[in-house]
Amino acid sequence: MTGLEKIIRDDVSSKAVMIYRYLLYRQGRNESCYPSLKRIAADNKCSVSTIKRAIAELVAKGYITKTPRRKSDGSQSSNCYVCLK
Repeated sequence: MTGLEKIIRDDVSSKAVMIYRYLLYRQGRNESCYPSLKRIAADNKCSVSTIKRAIAELVAKGYITKTPRRKSDGSQSSNCYVCLK
C-alpha cells in the first residue's frame, strides 16, 4: 500500500491529506521538495497557520519528514519536505 492509499484510509484531516498530495506533486520524481509556507498556502488557497497545522499533523503521523534549511548567511530558508511513499 502506498503512502497516499494509507493516508486516505488513516485518521488524517482533509487539509493534511490535501497538503500531502500537494507535496507529493511538488516532489515529483525527486527525493524532496522545498516550497515555502507562503507558496503552499497560496497554491492551496488557505492560511499559513492552516498549512503549519497540517504539516505538523503529517510529521507527527509519520507521513512526511521536515528538515530546516539555512541560507549561506545563516538565516532560515524554506524547509525541505520528504513524503514517505
